[in-house]
Amino acid sequence: MLTIPDFLDQSTCKDIVKKTSKLNWHSHGYYDLEKNKNIYYDNELSVLHTDIPEIERLNEKLGYALKLYLEKLNLPWYNSYHGYTKVRMNKYTKNTVMRLHCDHIHSIFDGEIKGVPILTMLGSLNNNYKGGELVMFNSETVELKAGSLLIFPSNFLYPHEVLPVKEGIRYSFVSWSW
Repeated sequence: MLTIPDFLDQSTCKDIVKKTSKLNWHSHGYYDLEKNKNIYYDNELSVLHTDIPEIERLNEKLGYALKLYLEKLNLPWYNSYHGYTKVRMNKYTKNTVMRLHCDHIHSIFDGEIKGVPILTMLGSLNNNYKGGELVMFNSETVELKAGSLLIFPSNFLYPHEVLPVKEGIRYSFVSWSW
């Protein structure tokens, strides 16, 4: 795992939160391979795909983060990626969560984008909420301050969840590389 503490400046984080908070968010669902459909829960986060200029710049900046991660790994037999998804925004209001899961996501890679997700890039946009802790490996709380980016493998060895938000609204973003 790699954390980049100041991936985004605070002003950009605030601009993204301000602009996206007014947009039309959608319920998050989990794709169930056996049932061949998305499953939705009442207390799940909301998600948003948008092309506002701040998100477009964020999308461009993710390439830098991926290169940094690969340099840190220093694996001579693996030093590239094929691409990464456009950023998806996440919004957690009071009592919402993201259930325990791993990011071995098939549904976003079976259409126009072909591949297997190998890396998750998860960023935080604000600090003015309580609760909403990111928990990895069933017990390790990972603190991500506004502007931070966490990169980790998108497989079953990296299970994670977001605990219920108790006060305020938690905003984050995610992208997956293949």
